Amino acid sequence: MPLTTEDQLVDEIGSWLKKHFAVGWLSAKRVRRGLKNEKWIVETNKGRLFVKSYHPGRFKMHDPEFRGKIEYALQLQLLYYQSGGKCPEPLTLEGRCMHLLPCGRYITAMTCCPGAMVSAGMIGEYGMHSLGRAAADMHSVWDSAAASGLGAAVPPGEPAWQLSRREMARTWQANWEASRDSTERVRNALQLQKAIVDSLGEDDFVPLAAGWAHLDLWADNLLFEGDALAAIVDFDRARYSFPALDLGRAVLSGTLSGRGFQKDAVAAFTEGYRSVRPLPRGSLLRAIKYVWCLESFWWIRPSLESSSVVPVRFAEEMILTAERWEQLDTFFGGI
Repeated sequence: MPLTTEDQLVDEIGSWLKKHFAVGWLSAKRVRRGLKNEKWIVETNKGRLFVKSYHPGRFKMHDPEFRGKIEYALQLQLLYYQSGGKCPEPLTLEGRCMHLLPCGRYITAMTCCPGAMVSAGMIGEYGMHSLGRAAADMHSVWDSAAASGLGAAVPPGEPAWQLSRREMARTWQANWEASRDSTERVRNALQLQKAIVDSLGEDDFVPLAAGWAHLDLWADNLLFEGDALAAIVDFDRARYSFPALDLGRAVLSGTLSGRGFQKDAVAAFTEGYRSVRPLPRGSLLRAIKYVWCLESFWWIRPSLESSSVVPVRFAEEMILTAERWEQLDTFFGGI
C-alpha cells in the first residue's frame, strides 16, 4: 500500500537505513526547498545524512529510462566525489545510488556537506574563483572517465539541449498567443525575446563542445564556507550535453543582479576555471548566449507574474540579460 503521510515515509526511510547501512536514526529536519520532492537533513549515530524522496508528481519515476538518467547522474556525482570533488558522497547499495523503498518510493541518501547558500547575484570574487576551479575539476573528471569508457560516463549518443530555430519560433508564438491577458511587463519581455531571436545568425545555432555537464549550477545548489565554495549539490539533472552551459548558468546565477554583472566576479570565475583547464577567450560570451537561448523559453512565460520565487529569479536573469544583449559582446568578449 502506498504511503500517504510524511511520518510514514520518514519511518520507512529510517527502517531502510538501519537495515542496509546499520545507521541509527536520531532526528530529521525537513528541507522545504525545490518542487514536490521531499528532502530531509537526518541526524544519525554515524553523522548527518541528506535524504531525498522522489515525488511521483515531479518526476516520471514509473519510466525505467527516466530513472536510469537520474541513476547515471548520481553515478557521475559519485565519480566526482571519489576524485576528491567538493560534493556529497552518495550511499550505494549493490553499486546503485538510487534506492527503492518497500512502499514504492525511490530515494537517494548521501553525506551532508558543510556550508550555506549565498543569495543569487551576490557571490563575490573569491567564491566565484573557487566555483570556477571546482567546475573545471568536475568537467575534467567526467571527460577523463568518458575517454576511459568508464560506466556511467560513456556518452549515450547525441548531446541534450541543442538549439532549434524552428522550436524557438514555435514556442514563442504559443507563449505570445497565451499572453493576451498577461501584464505589460510579460508582453514586453516576450517582444524583446523575439527581437533577439530574430537577430541570431546561423553561427549562434552551432552546438558547443559536447561533454557531461551538471546543468543546474545555480545559487541554490552551491554551498559556501566563508568566501570559498564548500560543495556543489543536486546532480539529478547532469546529462551528456555541453559543459559550457554550466559556465553560463553559474555566471548568470552568481553575478547578475539589477545593477548588471559583477565584472570582477565574472573574471575571477574564468580565472579559476582556467587554472584547471583551457577556456578560450569569448567562450563565456557564447555560453551566456546559449543558456539564454535555451532558458528564456522556459522562464519567460505568460504565467511569470504568478510563479514562485525560484522561477521568478530565473525569469529575472533572462530579462536582465535580454536588456543588456547589445552590450554582452563588449562586456564578455575579452574575458
